[in-house]
Amino acid sequence: MNINEKILQIAQSLDGKYFTAKQLRAILQTKSTTERQIVAQALDELQKSNEIIFDERNRRYRIVNEQDFGRAVFECNARGFGFLIREDGDDLFVPASKTLNAFHKDTVLYKRVEGTVDEAEIVKVVERGTVQIVGTYDKSNNARFVIPDDKSFTRDIHIQPKRDLNAKNGQKVVVKIVVYPTTRAAKPEGEIVQILGFAGDKKVDMMSVAAAYGLSQNFPDEVEKRADKIAQRLNESDYVNRKDLRCETVFTIDGEDAKDLDDAVSICQNSNGTFNLKVHIADVSHYVKLNDDIDKEAFARATSVYLLEMVFPMLPRQLSNGICSLYEHVDRLTLTCDMTIDSKGKVIDSDIYQSVINSCHRMTYTDVQSIFDGDKQLTERYADIAEDLFTMKRLAEILQNKRDRRGNIEFATKEVTFVHNAKGDVVDVVPIENSFSHQLIEEFMIVANETVAEYAEACAYPFVYRVHDKPDEEKLAVLTALMKGLGINVKQSKQIHNSILQDALLQAKNTPYFHLVNDVMLRTMQKAKYSDANTGHFGLASRCYCHFTSPIRRYPDLIVHRILTTAIVGKMTEKALRAYSDMAYDASKQSNVREKIADEAERKADDVKKCAYAQTVIGQSFTARISGVTERGLYAELDNTVEGFIPISSLNGHFAYNPQLFCLYNDAKRYSLGDEIDITVVGVNKETYKIDFALADNQL
Repeated sequence: MNINEKILQIAQSLDGKYFTAKQLRAILQTKSTTERQIVAQALDELQKSNEIIFDERNRRYRIVNEQDFGRAVFECNARGFGFLIREDGDDLFVPASKTLNAFHKDTVLYKRVEGTVDEAEIVKVVERGTVQIVGTYDKSNNARFVIPDDKSFTRDIHIQPKRDLNAKNGQKVVVKIVVYPTTRAAKPEGEIVQILGFAGDKKVDMMSVAAAYGLSQNFPDEVEKRADKIAQRLNESDYVNRKDLRCETVFTIDGEDAKDLDDAVSICQNSNGTFNLKVHIADVSHYVKLNDDIDKEAFARATSVYLLEMVFPMLPRQLSNGICSLYEHVDRLTLTCDMTIDSKGKVIDSDIYQSVINSCHRMTYTDVQSIFDGDKQLTERYADIAEDLFTMKRLAEILQNKRDRRGNIEFATKEVTFVHNAKGDVVDVVPIENSFSHQLIEEFMIVANETVAEYAEACAYPFVYRVHDKPDEEKLAVLTALMKGLGINVKQSKQIHNSILQDALLQAKNTPYFHLVNDVMLRTMQKAKYSDANTGHFGLASRCYCHFTSPIRRYPDLIVHRILTTAIVGKMTEKALRAYSDMAYDASKQSNVREKIADEAERKADDVKKCAYAQTVIGQSFTARISGVTERGLYAELDNTVEGFIPISSLNGHFAYNPQLFCLYNDAKRYSLGDEIDITVVGVNKETYKIDFALADNQL
């Protein structure tokens, strides 16, 4: 044991108490000047390595603890530097020389660098954020490495010969890191745990995305065994203490391919003009019990993830596609939000109760919209619910108008579908147009979510709310400058209100810049998140909001159901309140993390498919709109949402960048955000999933 280790052992034995250098020398029984110098040097080294703290005020030392440093998640850049992502949103820059041995997504301890405003140094890795990595196997020159697809993971992974799973050179693989390096220069060691295939093979691209984000369609054995024990038919005890709604006209409206049907609706209009709307949600909490194997796995996943043709469910299929899904002509257990709504869209009375339903139809958005559009054949086929559908349409319009009046911001979504040929190759990208039938269900889910959240808040129950903060002021200033530059009149106000942005977006709708303003406004918005404290939902202009309507695919909804059910059956004791308080906090935190991962995975899957499409149209020209301007060049987007980059070096002549006017310009030409241009697709970077454009010949 060297002197540094001895000092650390002594410091640890003091349980965080301070000690002086003199006390330390006495414990070590140092006598000579040389020995005292060795102790002083060791203390200095331990300070520099952040293992010992020296308090200047009392001139004493102590062992460090985690509270001495900040805690954050490290996000690494391909060039070695990175940023610390902190919960308060105030991120810190970490130079490459101060990253210690941290990797992308690691949870770390850090200290600020003196004399800087936003610079920090990583002092310890608390938890590794990356355990498995997707990459390309390279075993040239007798060396074996996996080169990560994600360039944020800046070092190749060394593979021992017996740990390569007999992978072939150039194959896409999943590697598990078994040894992390202790220095910045060393490489991690790993073992290949799955061979995905060669890039370009069918489904390898989606499997690579899934593996990169730790997504799996399979469940642990203990979860599958527990799910197999759940009966797929209701027994007599399931009906006890539930309101029997099987004689009511109840049906579902979903997409053609949906299998996890977790919401159904029913309606009637009363003689006084009010509407009775019932929203019935699958009672997942009846089957998934707190802290059982299924619940623990559901908490870990927190959300279902949809990568185009592949689904990674939160719950095993015995539940998500089985007993919980509200299929037609079978009895299903539900939690019903029963609302009486007046002609202005106000909920004047409501109740929440356990129920059992039997859906009479499994409707699709397409068929419902066709009925709204006058399809006589479909109207006759669904004659038993046609009147209900038109009653729902009237109520949905009332609810939509009510939300518009209070300042709801209706963004244009950019969902697309990918068209494949017989071989499975992407041959086209087609934007999805949402019809009013989609809006109808959205309005009903929103009003049910608000009603449930308001009930929980009024009762002061612990709860998981869906909150959305006001836009960041700096980003809002940029947005305001852009809109004014485009001739959009932005109302002046000391405090930002939903209606100001709503009005600006409506003005933009009549200009060629609508999609540009829509996109920039979306980027200006804070991200909606889950919280155990209600702070309102800015985007929906809602004072109180939650997620109640999708417990098959979202864990917060499942927690909300448990809280509501406990209240309904009269078991909300002090003990239950304390337990739910902890659950609401934990579920909010976990779900925010997992939702971000799901969003990133789904975006990456879209990028992969768009790149596959772009590969088929290299050399072809299209009309595009400038969607981004930087000092490095222009981003342009096609009508089908495929986006590419035009480097400034490819533009004829020298161009200056004006960040206030969002343009590149010179004496002869100006390229501004929102301008329409003709481009040619010139290439695809398969490593970064980026598409390269160039100005078409007629633009040069």
